[in-house]
Amino acid sequence: MSPPVHIQIISALLNGVITVAGVRNLVEPGRPVVVIPEDDVFQKHFHGDPPTDPKMAWVFQLLGACFLMIAATKLICVFGQPEGTFLRQKLFAVLGVGDLVIATLAFSYKGMPASVLGGFAVLHGLEGTAFLVDAVLRDRPVKVTKGKKK
Repeated sequence: MSPPVHIQIISALLNGVITVAGVRNLVEPGRPVVVIPEDDVFQKHFHGDPPTDPKMAWVFQLLGACFLMIAATKLICVFGQPEGTFLRQKLFAVLGVGDLVIATLAFSYKGMPASVLGGFAVLHGLEGTAFLVDAVLRDRPVKVTKGKKK
């Protein structure tokens, strides 16, 4: 059963904006986007004008990856497959990609020794890989139902 239309509309609006902010944070942290009211004020507060702090940029990249992962997860739950095996497959794919993006960001950050972020990166990399392998390779037979319950 699909969620009610009002939930779909609210979720689409919120997660559309969150997706835009997430992509911005990954690609160009600190740049305001027009779909978020007063985003220029928010970005200047955290990043300066012009953006100059690589530490804050990296934190916002991680935040952007998390924004994208949670927005995609919520949109799949609201608009995707009905509950069950194939919903889990899609969620594992989204969460796996999100974990690998976070692992990549952690491995690529040069502001700290690799020993500080290495465990964090490895764990996200392992989970992301496991989720993606499961989503892509595990056989998921379609369940046959004998009749619908009312």
